[in-house]
Amino acid sequence: MPRPNVRFRLIDQSLVVPVTEGFSNTVGAVYNPTNSLKVLGNTAEKENNYYFVPSLEDWYSRLNNYIIGQVNGITFLDGITAYSLGSCAGSYINGTYTGSGISAGFTLEWWPIQNFLQYGAGCYVGFGNGLDGITGIKDASFDVIFQGGRSGIAGSQYANAVTTIVDYKDTTETPCIGVVYVPSSTLSITTAPSVPSGTNSKNYIRVYGEKIHLDSNGENTIETSLVADVAGCLARTDREAYPWFSPAGSSRGRILNVLRLKRTLTVSEQDVLYENNINPVVTFAGEGTLLFGDKTGDSSSSTLSRINVSRLFMYVKKALAPVARSVLFEQNDSNTRSRFVLAAEGFLDRIVAQNGITEYKVICDTSNNTPEIVEANYFVADILIKPITSVNFVTITLTNADISSTI
Repeated sequence: MPRPNVRFRLIDQSLVVPVTEGFSNTVGAVYNPTNSLKVLGNTAEKENNYYFVPSLEDWYSRLNNYIIGQVNGITFLDGITAYSLGSCAGSYINGTYTGSGISAGFTLEWWPIQNFLQYGAGCYVGFGNGLDGITGIKDASFDVIFQGGRSGIAGSQYANAVTTIVDYKDTTETPCIGVVYVPSSTLSITTAPSVPSGTNSKNYIRVYGEKIHLDSNGENTIETSLVADVAGCLARTDREAYPWFSPAGSSRGRILNVLRLKRTLTVSEQDVLYENNINPVVTFAGEGTLLFGDKTGDSSSSTLSRINVSRLFMYVKKALAPVARSVLFEQNDSNTRSRFVLAAEGFLDRIVAQNGITEYKVICDTSNNTPEIVEANYFVADILIKPITSVNFVTITLTNADISSTI
């Protein structure tokens, strides 16, 4: 038996949590068709096939707690004899860990969530074997779902998870917008890929390319798609303005944590992408890297081909759902209809004041609630909205004419 002694053990917890932007009420979601990130959930969350991450601090805490739990409080990295929680956690998310317990897809699925959380919003994380776990997360309430992993659009279960959930939620009172990935490695600029397999193209944002950024140690680089960052721009827009403002441009479209883009697009390549409803991300000297497009997947000339207008209608649908529910089982008479009109007009007046729409009209009277409609136990309201669109083209004429001659 050794003599009585005192020992010190140093546990390195130096993995630094990145700084985030201010808090946003926007809630994001991602579903990965693998169980790589399942290990970061508790018992109940694993059974539900999803969990909620409210902040970047919680995301890193889940990782640290998992590592500690694996070895009863002692963490290690292959080849390192000193106790090192920080080094081990860093190796997990940077893709350098060679031991057991973490799957190969962990790194690729970790970073999109990390990137989104930097914009100050919380995020639901779903997982499963293929799409078998999607039932749980699809009924959660969130504003945007973005594509995880790194697979492209065609035949990708990552993208299919987004379209499945977006199309499902479009039939409910809690619609959401989806952000899908157009990889630079598989895209011919002159032959842009088609809209993903979902049916509601107005509810999708397609984003081109990847960014290169530093890993958690600040020593090497990581390549991730830009979808999580664009979803983050929506969260920033909701915090600094309203959902009916465009998330693109220098005010709300700045991409965080980027060294460079994987592929720098020429002006003509950007034009081709935009004509095919794919949003480019562009770096401008002295201005930073910006989301430089605000199109949905809708190829029509409708205003719903713009992100801000599509999100406006989603917002109205969510907000008016409880108003509409309040008339259920009431008498279908002039009093009930007047109460509905007053509530709807009060809500729409606020959006007018907040630069979301220029004018509207609520029709809920005997013209659309005919005796036949009333007898069939239906209540009908028609709401006409004229949204404010975003500026996509600016023309400035410069001339050297004598100013005094124009006065």
